[in-house]
Amino acid sequence: MRLLVISDIHANFTALQAVLADSAGKWDEVICLGDIVGYGPRPNECIETIVSLPSLAVPGNHDWAAIGRIDLDFFNPHARQAVEWTRDQLSSESHAWISSLRPMVITGDITLFHGSPVEPVTDYILNIVDAYGAFDLLETSIGLFGHSHIDAAFRRAKAGSIRSISSRKKFRMNRDCGYLLNPGSVGQPRSGDPRAAYAIFDTEKLKWDPFRVSYDIKNVQKRMHDRGLPDYLIQRLAVGR
Repeated sequence: MRLLVISDIHANFTALQAVLADSAGKWDEVICLGDIVGYGPRPNECIETIVSLPSLAVPGNHDWAAIGRIDLDFFNPHARQAVEWTRDQLSSESHAWISSLRPMVITGDITLFHGSPVEPVTDYILNIVDAYGAFDLLETSIGLFGHSHIDAAFRRAKAGSIRSISSRKKFRMNRDCGYLLNPGSVGQPRSGDPRAAYAIFDTEKLKWDPFRVSYDIKNVQKRMHDRGLPDYLIQRLAVGR
């Protein structure tokens, strides 16, 4: 099975379209690791697209905030304004679909979550210390996550030691090791590269292949401006921070 692994679309439909075009023919199923909405200008289009594809998805903190499951006090003013706008835009179908998502999904030997097994929707895996806590709770050998908007890969050896490995180059996994893998963000990367990020995971060959694809950032920025979304969120798209 070849999986298209995506996360943190953040209502950036133009970036999602670019990822789907760039990855055409490379995958059999889509894995979406949360935050489909929030920040960006086209939440319903993004949800409708994911629903239309053969896909598995889990919710992110912005998804839950958009349907009222997370208090807006947990968000900075820019994110809060975007969530409030998103709440007014969501169709009843989009609201119902987000509500139906489970925070953590196990499929075969892979666990899907947005944040961390410590707290699937809101916790972060940012470094090796976080990875130790996540691996301790992981019930499968592989965990796929998002939330940080930064691509990352952690490997746990059979002996239990954990190290960070390059997430910018393709690699094959060792069946005796455990892995935590973040494909980066489709709609709002924060790794210093503004291009949309995604990965292809071949579950039979245990091959992880990361990709970046350019998209029309100025078009998205104009849409955000026209909808009155925060200027801070508009400007950061161009710098990938």
